[in-house]
Amino acid sequence: MMVQSSPYDSSPSRESEKLLDQEADRCVMCGLCLPHCPTYRLTGDESESPRGRIALMRALAKKQLPPTLGLLGHLDRCLTCRACEAVCPSLVPYGRLIDSARAQAKDHRSYWQQFKKYLFHQWILSWPTALYGIGKLIRLFQIIGIDRLAQRSGLLRVLGWEQQWKLVPRLPFLQSWDRFYPAKFKERGKVALFRGCIADVVDQPLLLTTTQLLNQLGYSVHVPSKQVCCGALARHDGNLEESLALALKNISAFTNIDSEAIICTATGCTTSLIEYFQWVQEGKANIDIARDFVAKIQDVNQFLLQISWPSEVTLKPLAKRIAVHDPCSLRYVLKQHNAVYNLLRRIPEADIIPLPNNEQCCGAAGSYMLTQPTLAKALQAEKINILKKIQPDILVTPNIGCSLYLSAGIKEVSLPIEIMHPVQLLAQQIDL
Repeated sequence: MMVQSSPYDSSPSRESEKLLDQEADRCVMCGLCLPHCPTYRLTGDESESPRGRIALMRALAKKQLPPTLGLLGHLDRCLTCRACEAVCPSLVPYGRLIDSARAQAKDHRSYWQQFKKYLFHQWILSWPTALYGIGKLIRLFQIIGIDRLAQRSGLLRVLGWEQQWKLVPRLPFLQSWDRFYPAKFKERGKVALFRGCIADVVDQPLLLTTTQLLNQLGYSVHVPSKQVCCGALARHDGNLEESLALALKNISAFTNIDSEAIICTATGCTTSLIEYFQWVQEGKANIDIARDFVAKIQDVNQFLLQISWPSEVTLKPLAKRIAVHDPCSLRYVLKQHNAVYNLLRRIPEADIIPLPNNEQCCGAAGSYMLTQPTLAKALQAEKINILKKIQPDILVTPNIGCSLYLSAGIKEVSLPIEIMHPVQLLAQQIDL
């Protein structure tokens, strides 16, 4: 009888210990990262800083400290924004370290915590049919008013879902996807679209708009049907096996697709997809299968900036003040945040400004806004206070998590600010 082997040849715990032994010692404890760390800045606690967390990771890996709830709490409260990496003189790969430390500690969490994460990662995010079903059910609740009734009755507060429900936008009607969308005029190339998981449910109009814009610019778009979640949330929770399994599914889904690029609209997903080679290498899987996939990954803003636009596609003037929020994934990992500004400056008469304090995380950070609501809310409040002062007409951000969290904050204080993805704004201004 053949036994199917795990994608990992060795246990995540041993791989995590090896990585921590090799990479954590690169930290010279200089402290240059401290003022750039959102949680250290809010708390002033050394254990809530990159330097402090690396010390805890070392102690955990060498079994000098037990995996207590207090220690795990310090690791969990890291936003994984990776602002520390951008200023580290020793080039410590902090993102890999925190993911590995969480993987090493995940079996020490309560059974209830493990069950919730298992349910979320393996039965919802990795199963698009389930995610679509949940989205359609929520949309039905919104249409018939059950959500408003639950809020007024206090039921959401009793269940502890009140804050989480505020993050849910008005969901769109979910369309089924074709596998191929041909260029509108003369074809100039072919690309593939990565839909993601949450984005495909709560912001499908953005994905459709992206497809239409690419078609107008002369690019045919493949949309592989078997793609799944990028795996970022599972990895940041320390579930390396599940994140690798999702990566391998996506690589398989995009294999043999005739495309010059794989386009991502959410910078958080792009950040994970470009690291698949590293994930596969750590997981002892076949690295050759990831090499071509990773080489094709492109954030949609960078792609739109680097291609030449047809002369017949022009942008209408827009005499409005547009503030741009830089997601941490775009600013610190991809290092392509300038692409958004350069793209939007093509719109005549538009006043494009960076959102002040852009170097600090907004608090969304994947599922952080759900798992660490107190710290996340403090970071969100800083952004909302800035928006109150500068009063832009439009706030642009190219990441779904940031968009959802900032939109909820804007709605809560009734600011008259429209929040959009750069692609939506560009598509809106095309002079047909």
